[in-house]
Amino acid sequence: MAVEAVHQILAGSAPRDAITSHALAARELFRSWGLRSEIFAGGVHSLLADTIHRASDYPRRASVEDVAILHYSIESPAFAIAQRHSRHSVMHYHNITPAHFLWEHAPAVAIECAVGRRRLADYAGRVEASCADSTFNAAELVELGFVGPTVAGIFRQPLALPPPLPARPPGPLRLLFVGRGIPNKAQHHLILALAALHEAGREAELTLVGSWAAASGYEDECRGLAARLGVGDRVFMPDSIDDRRLGLEYRTADVFVCLSDHEGYCVPLVEAIAADLPIVAYDAGAIAETLGDCGLLLDDKHPSLVAEAIIEVADNPSLRARFAAARRARLDDLGPEAVGRRLRSFLDATLA
Repeated sequence: MAVEAVHQILAGSAPRDAITSHALAARELFRSWGLRSEIFAGGVHSLLADTIHRASDYPRRASVEDVAILHYSIESPAFAIAQRHSRHSVMHYHNITPAHFLWEHAPAVAIECAVGRRRLADYAGRVEASCADSTFNAAELVELGFVGPTVAGIFRQPLALPPPLPARPPGPLRLLFVGRGIPNKAQHHLILALAALHEAGREAELTLVGSWAAASGYEDECRGLAARLGVGDRVFMPDSIDDRRLGLEYRTADVFVCLSDHEGYCVPLVEAIAADLPIVAYDAGAIAETLGDCGLLLDDKHPSLVAEAIIEVADNPSLRARFAAARRARLDDLGPEAVGRRLRSFLDATLA
C-alpha cells in the first residue's frame, strides 16, 4: 500500500453503535499494517472522547495526502471537512433507511434519511472508490452512479456471551429481537406473531431490546397493540442494555425473530448466529444475504405463518441441526479475518 495514513470519518459516534464499532476495529487493523490512523466524527460521545476526535480537528491532525474513508449512513458536515483537506477520499456505505418507513412515527429521522439519500448521489463523482457492507448496499450505490463498489462487510463488536446455562424447566417459548424501536424494524409484526402463537395454544414471550427514543409514538403504538391482543404481559422492552445483559438475552432466548422491512446488513442477525440461536427472518433488504443457510427465511410475514415457522424451528431437531451445521462457515465469511482481507484488497486496488 503506497499511502502512509488512512483516517475514518463518521457522522456521529456512540458505544455499541455498529458503525462506531466497525471504525474502532478498522483503526486497529490499519495501524497493524503500519499506517497512521485516527477516527474523526461530527458528534463524539462522552465515553469515546479519549479515542475519537472531533471532525473540526481533521485539518490539524491529518495531512492532505492522507486517505479519508467516509462512513456514510447519513449526510454530515464532517465529510465536507475531510474532503476539503484531503486529496484522497473513499466511501464505506452503510445504508440509509428509506424515509417512507419513518414519516408517521419518526418525522425528524425521516427528514435526515431523505436528505442523506438525496445527497448520497453527489458523492459518486467526489470519491475515488466505494465499498459497502453488503451486496444489497452496493447495488444501491450502483443505482446512484457509483462505479464498481466493493462488498467489504463490516467488523462487529464481539458478543459477550455467558457460558451455556443449564437446561431450564419447561415454560413459555422465549422470542428475541434486537434493534432500535422504529417502524422499519417492524416490532408491531413481532407482536402480531406472538399473539398468533397464543391463539394457536403455544405459550410464548417476546423481548424487544433497543432504544425507542427516535420514535416514542411507535413505542406507544406497539404497547397498545400488545394490550389489545391480550399479550401485553408477555412483551418485554428493556430499552438499550449493557453488553453483559445483551449476552444473557441471547443466551436465554429460544428463537431469534426478525421481521424488519428494511435492513442493509443486520448485525444482530450475525449475533444470533454466533449465539447458536434458531432464527426466523423475513426476506427484506440484505437479510437473506446476511443469514445465509443459518435460519428459516420467509417471503410472507402473515402472523399465523410466522407463528408456524417459529414452532417449526423450535420443535424440529433436524432443522435446528441443519442451521447449526451452516453457522461456522457463515461466521467465518462474515468474521474479522475475512472483512480485513476484503478491506485490504479494496484499499490496495484503489490507492496503490
